[in-house]
Amino acid sequence: MKKEIKDKIIETGCFFICVGILLAIAYYTGFLKGFTVADIQDAYNRTVYNFSKSARANKDKVAFLESNSKNNRKITSFKGYRVMYIPASVLRGVSSSGAWQQIFNSDKKVVFYLYSANQKDFHNSVQNYLGTKSKKGRFNCYAYTADQFSSMRVGEGGASKICDSLDECNMVSQKASDYTALSEFLKLCGKTMCIIKPSNGQYVMLKSKNSGQAVKMINDLVNW
Repeated sequence: MKKEIKDKIIETGCFFICVGILLAIAYYTGFLKGFTVADIQDAYNRTVYNFSKSARANKDKVAFLESNSKNNRKITSFKGYRVMYIPASVLRGVSSSGAWQQIFNSDKKVVFYLYSANQKDFHNSVQNYLGTKSKKGRFNCYAYTADQFSSMRVGEGGASKICDSLDECNMVSQKASDYTALSEFLKLCGKTMCIIKPSNGQYVMLKSKNSGQAVKMINDLVNW
């Protein structure tokens, strides 16, 4: 991984050196006649933003899928379930975009999952159990079909305008990256099921999409 990052840095450096040489040649040969410094600066900002956005998104996705190494030491357990902290990038994504606040700012623990047409038995089992007298009102449940989730456009995830400085480009890139981390977190949880505890920023993920195991986990985590 370190070698790959080093190669990418070298490749990027060579790219900008080549661009600088080409711009110098174009300037002295008169090719850039009619272009202003502001035009060149705008093109530079766009290039830096796109590269930074791509690199940061890839970095955050890898870090997230590796269970956010900074939080590994914070992993605990409750009744045999692995309790993990929600990555900071995900929470920043909620704050900066305003998306999925009903989940991450819920006043109760949240049951979240996605289901397809051939997983309706799983969905019905979970919904029926959450509706029983002993569990009713103990959780907030957010369940979506895969199509519903993929078609949703919530919050503000992208750039609202072209950035005017490198610092602003970095801020815009960070916002887009955090939104991506938020989306990836929900997609990963949706593959099985997650119970999220917003009050302390923790979550537990179901190992496999099995209705019996899902019902048991809900029951075991009532008093978590």
